[in-house]
Amino acid sequence: MYEFKTNAEPFGRAYLNCESKDRAVRTAAGIAALCRESKIKIDLAKGLCFIRADLVNAFSQESVTGFSYRNPNYCWPWRCECEDGYSEEEKEDLALIRREMEPWTRATLVVDNFYSPVQKRMMESDLLWGGNWIGHANPDFADPAIYGTDALRAKVEKGRAANPGKDDFYDSMITTLDSIDLLCARFKAMAEEMLEGETDPGNIRRLEKIISTFGHAPQQPCRDFPEACIVFGVIFTLDGVDSPGHFDQYMYKFWEATGDKDAAHEYLEALWIFFHETRSWNLCISGSDAEGNDLTNELSYEILALTAKYAFQTPNLTMRCHKGTPKELIRAAYKAIASGCGMPTLYNDAAVCPALEALGVPAADAHEYVMNGCNQIDIQGKSHMGLEDGEVLFPAALEYLLFDGIEYKKNTDFGLKTGDPSRFADFDSFYAAFLKQLDHLTDLACEMSNVGQKAFAENSPNPLRSILIDGCIEKGRDYSDGGPLYNNGQILAEGIADCADSLANIKKYVFEEKKYTMAEVVDALKNDYKGHDEMLRTFKNSPLKFGNDNDYVDTIAAATVNHFNEYLTHIRTYRGGVFSGGCSPYNRASGYGKALGALPNGKRFDECLIADSIGSTPGEDVNGPTALLNSCLKFDHRLPGSGFILNVKFDKQIFCTEAGEAGFISLVNSYFGRGGQMLTFTVVSAEELLDAQTHPERHRDLIVRVGGYSDYFVWLEKELQDNVIARTMNK
Repeated sequence: MYEFKTNAEPFGRAYLNCESKDRAVRTAAGIAALCRESKIKIDLAKGLCFIRADLVNAFSQESVTGFSYRNPNYCWPWRCECEDGYSEEEKEDLALIRREMEPWTRATLVVDNFYSPVQKRMMESDLLWGGNWIGHANPDFADPAIYGTDALRAKVEKGRAANPGKDDFYDSMITTLDSIDLLCARFKAMAEEMLEGETDPGNIRRLEKIISTFGHAPQQPCRDFPEACIVFGVIFTLDGVDSPGHFDQYMYKFWEATGDKDAAHEYLEALWIFFHETRSWNLCISGSDAEGNDLTNELSYEILALTAKYAFQTPNLTMRCHKGTPKELIRAAYKAIASGCGMPTLYNDAAVCPALEALGVPAADAHEYVMNGCNQIDIQGKSHMGLEDGEVLFPAALEYLLFDGIEYKKNTDFGLKTGDPSRFADFDSFYAAFLKQLDHLTDLACEMSNVGQKAFAENSPNPLRSILIDGCIEKGRDYSDGGPLYNNGQILAEGIADCADSLANIKKYVFEEKKYTMAEVVDALKNDYKGHDEMLRTFKNSPLKFGNDNDYVDTIAAATVNHFNEYLTHIRTYRGGVFSGGCSPYNRASGYGKALGALPNGKRFDECLIADSIGSTPGEDVNGPTALLNSCLKFDHRLPGSGFILNVKFDKQIFCTEAGEAGFISLVNSYFGRGGQMLTFTVVSAEELLDAQTHPERHRDLIVRVGGYSDYFVWLEKELQDNVIARTMNK
């Protein structure tokens, strides 16, 4: 037992002083201390309750009491409280908490304690990675509002009876539910204290609503939308501010039950602002059920209206589409996108649901899919799909083939020894060896991912998420340890177009036209094309660029991506599912460009430009958006069970017109009607982007799509800005 002199970091103090050796029990003790001791806040402007004193952006380096470890599975690297104002003894305590807690949190746990030395070098190479964080999730955050904690306790006890010998697991859940009740009682007491002397009618009304809500909730179900929002805010912040998921579905019952629609609108708008201020992740609307019935409701339209009204870059809104999606909803989505926020992202049920069913998810549950984080696919309240379990950089596999297992720029040796590439007599044998290299890198990423999955399963239980995700209580297994109904993983493909263009050039100019020998190509790449100017011009100006509806290169791209996605489904996850593919570069595209050496598509050492979605290398699609979509439709979109991003950029002066709206609707209907999975849009002007690089102070609110999310252009590093600028501007 530690005799702490500080009152800071209640989670860490309670975890370290818990007498049990079981990590779930210790985590629940930390949650209990957090609910008992942490600073709480009632935001009168919103009428909502939060577990932390300040609304801090998830990427901020500020510290908030208890934030460091209130959810060890979903936190950024250690952020201890600011040491200003603490005594020397308190500073020693904070250092001790940091030292003792850090080894079992997030990346530190995996990288320092579980990866092999070779795997650590792989992570440092920036050429592939896997398993160094547990990812986002879509728990049923509204369950306490829908059922009440008393009903959830009964569910826990039923699970305990069915799984003897798991008392620690179930005790941790009961402690967590009791802690939620205690936390809500603290909010009720705070509201009662704040009400004394309050004279503002609006504040009085909001405080009285909080007091009324916590007079029966969360033990019993909420009765209307404002009550549900109040309880939701508590649970959502206690978990760590992640992805709300299918909000218009699980909250619609409360919306319908609210007679005072003005009050319902007030709380929805307040919650929307809260999602933005806390940088909440992915919120999903609409879709279809397994019988093809449309799920759109009044709340779907209200959320799109708020998206257009505020044009925030967060939360990351996604909208599910299907053949029965109302035309009015597509128009409402267009208006939101035209506001410049880049949202909603559009997903196609006709592609996603078959992909999930192929992974063993029944149709009824496949049609409950949502997105988490940027754009990865999950099943609301039923799965741990891992989000980003790892990434494979396709051009790295080509580099390893050309340099016999070595990546020349970084001098890494993670590839297979495939010998002198000049020995291949034809492109088919060369391409077969390339696929072996790609499979090898995929195996390495999956191995690293499973190392991480095992480490988190053994060391980072999550009683709260285990309560809110189906399967955990019934199995007696934690959220991180195969408890959910579905436990697949997601390994993402990056640099698709760059690799396809490079392979196409090798096929054309080395094997078919014999314009260059393989030895000459290898020498040119090794020397960054110095002394090979003519080859550089040939490769750079080659018409064989993915994204232009050219079957020569598109066939290579499709064969490679389809092979990757199929190969993954034969690899098991530690959690108990299989891996699946996707493409979501997030903000890492320029970093991958830096890591790669020269490529046979004409890329040089110091160039960072690589594909930031399943589409072309930025600027290489020159035949219009229809040709780009045609190229991308040659992939099988029913294979990737993770987000399969296609970023498209439009000139806002054209997009934001009647003709632009008609073109948008036609493009969406065509792409989705032919089986495309996902579309996301950046609506800007070329002049704005260029001026924003030079005068960022003039364009603080300029939003672009990066990977699978929206962000302020001026927040991006220059290389990533260059990537966005270089994307083809469609008109």
